Amino acid sequence: MSTPTVSFRLKPEVYLKLEAIAAEAGQSPGGYLKKKLESDTNSFLEDLKFMKGDISEILYLLQSDDDDIKAIESSSNQNDMVKALMPIVLESLLILREVAAPNKVSNAQKLVNKAGIKAHNSLD
Repeated sequence: MSTPTVSFRLKPEVYLKLEAIAAEAGQSPGGYLKKKLESDTNSFLEDLKFMKGDISEILYLLQSDDDDIKAIESSSNQNDMVKALMPIVLESLLILREVAAPNKVSNAQKLVNKAGIKAHNSLD
């Protein structure tokens, strides 16, 4: 079974940097890039899986009614969980904001506004 080949061009100065980094790792530039891409992809997918679960929990907490919120506030365990999840949510949102095209951000804000919630940083 053959595997697909990926090829692209790099500026000479970028290739020289890549070559130096790969040499430090004792690899060829192509081997280094392949290993790095595979590792980054696996890490990203694993991180995404964990973030998906964390975001589901946060959405549940955000959609809870006042009685549920009071129960959460009275439970230090739940309170600790919320505090622990907040950095994950912030990081996730910043990552998404970094990779999202402006039109995608605008579409997401429109959907949030349509749901009756004022989108943060919305131009509307």
